[in-house]
Amino acid sequence: MGEFADEITVLSRWLGRDVAADLGGVVPVWNVFRFRDATVFVPDVSEGARRMWLVRGQAVREFVLSEATIDDAYARLGAGEALPAVA
Repeated sequence: MGEFADEITVLSRWLGRDVAADLGGVVPVWNVFRFRDATVFVPDVSEGARRMWLVRGQAVREFVLSEATIDDAYARLGAGEALPAVA
């Protein structure tokens, strides 16, 4: 997970909880992968119905796969439509 340390920090701040602790624990299980120049976080299905988060730099875009494709979410992330990070 060290490869995604910066992105985990951004997502943790945005969600208001420590995702890094979740990633090291038993529940929830997170899948993390690269999509273009962003990082995608996908919690275990028990955590949230196909909810995903794209993180690039300080921007985060939350989306549900049944409502938007990853390409659509990525395009919105690049267009500056990402939701602001929580301070």
